[in-house]
Amino acid sequence: MPIALDRRSYALPRAGADDVEIFAVGDIHGRSDLLAALLDEAARQPRQASRRVVVLLGDLVDRGPDSLGAIDIGLDGARRAGGDETIALMGNHEAMMRLALDPQTPPADAIDALETWIANGGDHTLGEFVHFTTTPADLEDLLRDARESLPPRVGDWLANLKSHWRSGGLLFVHAGVNPGVDLESFLAEPWNAPLATLGGDQHWAWVRRPFLSAAPGPQGYGGYFVVHGHTPNDLRPDPSPIDQIRRFRLNLDSGSVMTGVATMAIFRGASAEVVTASGPPGWATGR
Repeated sequence: MPIALDRRSYALPRAGADDVEIFAVGDIHGRSDLLAALLDEAARQPRQASRRVVVLLGDLVDRGPDSLGAIDIGLDGARRAGGDETIALMGNHEAMMRLALDPQTPPADAIDALETWIANGGDHTLGEFVHFTTTPADLEDLLRDARESLPPRVGDWLANLKSHWRSGGLLFVHAGVNPGVDLESFLAEPWNAPLATLGGDQHWAWVRRPFLSAAPGPQGYGGYFVVHGHTPNDLRPDPSPIDQIRRFRLNLDSGSVMTGVATMAIFRGASAEVVTASGPPGWATGR
């Protein structure tokens, strides 16, 4: 089934930096086919600024059939999109993955992260580099095998993910921000907060409701318009980009694995062109 593309344009209350055009991609979750289609579409767009930046909003991995392929495409994102730089942000799925696989994580926290990661689709990613028919029952053995088998390029990619990125009046972050917390303090939260002690609403990789339901007014979030993912379609059957924009945010998570749709937004000045790539829905087969 071929991948179909659709596009719609919106005016924003804030603008990115004058000298840059930004191609931001929402949650991919192992759908490397959709990521490739979006970046190839980006490459077909005539350059309209001196710099072209690709921003990956996190959650490239888990649930879908080709997480390692999605990482490889992301690593090559700037070249593939005809750009100058790729900014790769950490999603909550990359946070779980790195917490589990980083040898610096305390053992109990690593096992907890591994178990939580597996329960949230990490078994699909693990199965791409630790080969098993069913998930081993002994998590300590699985963790050891996973750390030994992790491809070096994937470890390097995890180690270099960022919490957020800004351009002009635009703030890019995986899940969003908490309107009840000072913006700079919120964005400074460490990536490796143990999951057992993590208050999701207090973290940029996990926050949902305080952010999704907020109406911050004309100053936005500390003066910024927020571009994010994490919550597929705002958990609504009819998500409205116009309503989101009124609330000083734009959600680019279209539920890639479940819906077969992934979304990219092209930011030039105070405009956003939202491009969707639609393919077949479905979870990975096998695991």
